[in-house]
Amino acid sequence: MGGVAVAALFAAPAHAQETAADQGGLGEIVVTAQKRQESSQKTAAALEVYTPDQLRKTGVTDVSGLTTVSPSLNIGASSGAAFLSVRGVASRDFTEIGDSAIAVSIDDQYLQRPTGINASFYDLERIEVLRGPQGTLYGRNATGGAVNIISKKPVDHEEGYVAIDAGNYDTINVDGAVNMPVTDGVAMRASFVSRYNEGFRDNGPAGRGDSTNVKGGRLSLLLKPTDRMKVLLSADYMDIGGTGAAYDGVKLVTVGGVVTTRPKTDAYDATHFDLNTRGVMDTQNLRLLGRVDYDLDFATLTYIGGFVRQDLYNRWDNDGQVDKSFIYTRDELSKDVSHELRIASNNSRGLIWQAGVYYFKEDLKLANYFDLAPLGTSINVREYHYDVDTKSYAAFGQLSYDLTDKLRASAGIRYTKDQKSRVGYSYVGSLTQDVTDGIAERTYGTDDTHASWKKVTWHGGLEYRLTNANMLYAKVDSGYKSGGFNNFGLGAYDPETLIAYEVGSKNRFFNDALQFNLSGFYYDYKDQQVSQLVGANTVVVNAGKSRIWGIEPEFIVAPTRDDRIDLSVTYLNAEFTDLCTAVDASGMCTTSYAGNTLVQSPKWSINGGYQHSFHVLGGELTARAQTQYRSMQWMTFLNRATERQDGYTRTDLSLEYKPDGTDLSIQAYVRNLENSVVLTEAAQSGLYGAIRSQYAPPRTYGARLTFRW
Repeated sequence: MGGVAVAALFAAPAHAQETAADQGGLGEIVVTAQKRQESSQKTAAALEVYTPDQLRKTGVTDVSGLTTVSPSLNIGASSGAAFLSVRGVASRDFTEIGDSAIAVSIDDQYLQRPTGINASFYDLERIEVLRGPQGTLYGRNATGGAVNIISKKPVDHEEGYVAIDAGNYDTINVDGAVNMPVTDGVAMRASFVSRYNEGFRDNGPAGRGDSTNVKGGRLSLLLKPTDRMKVLLSADYMDIGGTGAAYDGVKLVTVGGVVTTRPKTDAYDATHFDLNTRGVMDTQNLRLLGRVDYDLDFATLTYIGGFVRQDLYNRWDNDGQVDKSFIYTRDELSKDVSHELRIASNNSRGLIWQAGVYYFKEDLKLANYFDLAPLGTSINVREYHYDVDTKSYAAFGQLSYDLTDKLRASAGIRYTKDQKSRVGYSYVGSLTQDVTDGIAERTYGTDDTHASWKKVTWHGGLEYRLTNANMLYAKVDSGYKSGGFNNFGLGAYDPETLIAYEVGSKNRFFNDALQFNLSGFYYDYKDQQVSQLVGANTVVVNAGKSRIWGIEPEFIVAPTRDDRIDLSVTYLNAEFTDLCTAVDASGMCTTSYAGNTLVQSPKWSINGGYQHSFHVLGGELTARAQTQYRSMQWMTFLNRATERQDGYTRTDLSLEYKPDGTDLSIQAYVRNLENSVVLTEAAQSGLYGAIRSQYAPPRTYGARLTFRW
């Protein structure tokens, strides 16, 4: 099998179910991407689906890891917050006012805070990544797409698992679950997770940095009081500790008035840099969920109510250098409440419909501090004390109708009203003042800002079924993300809007052995919210207009029961056509970035993989190789060489053995074989005189032992 050796160089998103090999083909996954159960291959939308088996084989343990398997998804980070980008649509604003452009939810419960969405994956049923605006069915601000995390639900029989993972950087990860029926119509599932590593960065005087110490658990109860009613009650708790991510400040060097410094590319340098302040991450997340489904025969009525509490404390070295002393502390408490009530028809042909209402409220209290410590003792130069209130109301509906046996039309609409307010006070002093006398000169200020926005978003589409295994679709969707306001009286920014045109095809051939999906898209993006670092402050402005287009072919081949080949490609062209950040007194633009490329938008993203199962040693030995390639991308809209991620590859290898007749498996793995330096953030700062960067994990390796029953 000479072609096998070549194919082993590639790896990509895994889309088939664990039982696919037993079926002698790729199998089928049922998804709820359109908030009703249907096959992923019969859903007229671009989406990727990952099952627990695929997540384990590919080493994905949190939201950040999805970028290693999804070619259209790029993920950045800043101070513990994860930023998702799909097809060039992203938001890097992690302030108390900022919203993500990608809606992340767990079991249909929307997560607002970007620090909370990167909690560990454990005991899951699947993950769905939807590409493109989800402006009609999803709760809030899904301008670029949605990531749906679906946990494993209680079932009416005993089962469970325990997995232990040990690797370099003193990594010890443990997760597991126990499921049991309590009585007729009642089942319970308890699961847990613990993840620890000593830290990927050696920060000299500050010790190890970029460390993880996560512990959490989930308890779910499923009740079926009648044949028509199903009730799910769930509670999970996550304690996120460690040092948190570490900033690396690479000093700016200027030659002839030109900055010649570039982000680090050497793996040793990116894991060894001195800091004078050790980071602290101490965050607790509590999530409560209640869901009721009632079968009315002609339709199902569903209510989902949730509560999320995040108590966040994060302190870090903000300049990333040992000879400077800027320290930032975030101390925030947020409480989110959400309610959704919807009704959806039960039929799968003819007129299919659903409608609902949605409400979201967040109350966030913060006390954030910016300190200088030139003599080793922290002196506060800025502090902020705010109460931030966010509310969102929505009503939505979507329907489809079979015009013929092969042709279906769909339409949807959503009305959204958002309200935000920030009330409080601040003490603000110059970040460059002399504080060697132990005193900071500060000015007291108050904030009492309120704003609201309204928007109607919509969907229209056609799908044509050539056969039961082949379909074509075309659709247009609008997306919307609410506006906000900056600190220091720097003004408000408007909502952003997006109209997306997409055509695609989904296909299975050769008795379910070959899957080929293809999508092409064009985005008309207006008033995009872009973040820029001004001193130590994140300031958001609106870009006038952006144009995004691309094409995404995806292949999966299962030539035998023991072989699988994946290849997915994204070509992306994402450009600002109107971006003015400064005007003169007459209103003429004096600083324009039109023609620049959008943030985290590589032109080429390629994922590929090959796996083969050998029936040897009294069991099954599965070898998998996967790699990804990302071409050059910019980390800020300024497109400066100081903020550029060069093209890179990242390859993962794994070898898993399952003895016949047992429920035991052991897997050896290596992630990021090349030890590539991958930026999650890079921003040139005049205040710090440096490029301030953060990095994805370096090369890691280890072994995972799993026992199931």
